[in-house]
Amino acid sequence: MATTKKTTGVKKTAATAAKKAVKGVASKVVEAAVTSTAVKAAKSAAKTTKAAVAKKKYMYIFFNCNDNKDAHSMNARYNNEVFSDTVAGRKALLQKVKDEVSAGRVNVSDKAAVENEILKGNPVEASAKIQYGDIERMVVRA
Repeated sequence: MATTKKTTGVKKTAATAAKKAVKGVASKVVEAAVTSTAVKAAKSAAKTTKAAVAKKKYMYIFFNCNDNKDAHSMNARYNNEVFSDTVAGRKALLQKVKDEVSAGRVNVSDKAAVENEILKGNPVEASAKIQYGDIERMVVRA
């Protein structure tokens, strides 16, 4: 009977030691996995941020407004056409301004300067030469 007690005690001690060893190894594996996952997630987030910054694009919208160009006078439901910052988009924006001038809804003080700003410069700066109209720039991240 004494031998059985010693054997049982040795088995319990061995089992406890084995459990501690397994728990120690398991915790190290989990810690390594979490650290590895966190590092991968951080790298992925950095790549996503760089990609988002790299894909920032501009769009322009023409608004009919009052002479003071107050924000409350600009109606997005009426002026809901957006023009991309490409050659074709800028040409379409210029055509929109010309259509508004021919319809008598806006006045332009210097047609050549407005055309130059819209096609080659910053279309927002053309707004200073347009009465009852405003061009706003929007940032789009794709």
